[in-house]
Amino acid sequence: MENRGVSTLAGKWVWIWNWRRCDDGDASRVAERLRSAGCRGAIVKAFDGNRWFAQGPSFRDICRALKSQGLAVGGWGYLYGRDPAGEAARAIETAQYGEADLLVLDAATEFKDHPEAAEEVCRRVREALGPSYPLYYSTFAIARYHRSFPYEAFERYCGSGVRGTVPQVYWNAFRWPHEQALAWTYEDYAALGVPPERMFPVAGLYREGLTPYPAPHEVRDFVRRAAEAGSRGVSFWSYEHMSEVMWDAVASAGMNAGEADPDGRDPDGRGEEEMSSAEYEELTRELAAVGSRLDRLETDVRGLRRPPSSPATYTVQAGDTLSGIAQKLGLAGWQALYDANRATIGSDPNAIKPGQVLVLP
Repeated sequence: MENRGVSTLAGKWVWIWNWRRCDDGDASRVAERLRSAGCRGAIVKAFDGNRWFAQGPSFRDICRALKSQGLAVGGWGYLYGRDPAGEAARAIETAQYGEADLLVLDAATEFKDHPEAAEEVCRRVREALGPSYPLYYSTFAIARYHRSFPYEAFERYCGSGVRGTVPQVYWNAFRWPHEQALAWTYEDYAALGVPPERMFPVAGLYREGLTPYPAPHEVRDFVRRAAEAGSRGVSFWSYEHMSEVMWDAVASAGMNAGEADPDGRDPDGRGEEEMSSAEYEELTRELAAVGSRLDRLETDVRGLRRPPSSPATYTVQAGDTLSGIAQKLGLAGWQALYDANRATIGSDPNAIKPGQVLVLP
């Protein structure tokens, strides 16, 4: 598939989860807010596992509406790894039928210790869309704590050329200083062989339960530090969660490094050309060294690890909600609780049932 639209996640982008909660799904209002904040485009949820994600209008209609307003549109979906063929099919359709400028594959806990699932879904998507289609993956920011996640497989299919990774640097949920969270993200991905120019970090501009909004100056500094580190773009989670203060912080944050050329070429001027054989060989050597680098990294941080223990659980009671459970137990927001229990709860986070046993993150 030849892509003649946007080729990179350069600049500032905002994630959209539930379209109808974003200015009531009014494309002109959404576009105006994004443009006012200096954003290049939106990353809109298109699918969840092997199913389309219900947004009211179809993803293609949303995509066309935003593009008509002069914005770029990326599609994203959450992968579970249970049906790699079905999940790959939805991703492919998002690009081909949905007309997404680029794709972001969101993958997390379900892929730990399952590199074969990552290999299959990524291979199917890449083979169908071709070597030049912009394909990214988004997952854990601090890789040293998630060594069983198959970074190598995602890197092989999403990490070449102008594509890359979109690590979720939610320092407000981590309860860490933003400087530390971002520094460790770059350090850990460097250990995986990922250079900064292929990294497009995400900031969590949300408030949930005991997780507060980040301070506006932290948002601006996050963007500045990412640009100085060598990243060409950043993004923010998410449109429906951001307060006016957060929108103002995004608008006042400059992201000059890595803006795309007006003709749509990627920032280093390579356009949509494929990797040369020399580049491919270099990437292969880098990936071959990932295992040994992670081993050294684990040794460096072993003193920070806690001994493993049995996971704590909570049994859902009548009238419970995920946000209520998270607040009652002092967790860092309902999203982490949902992510840890997607297989139990299903695709709708509001559909928990009494008697379900949830693992606490």
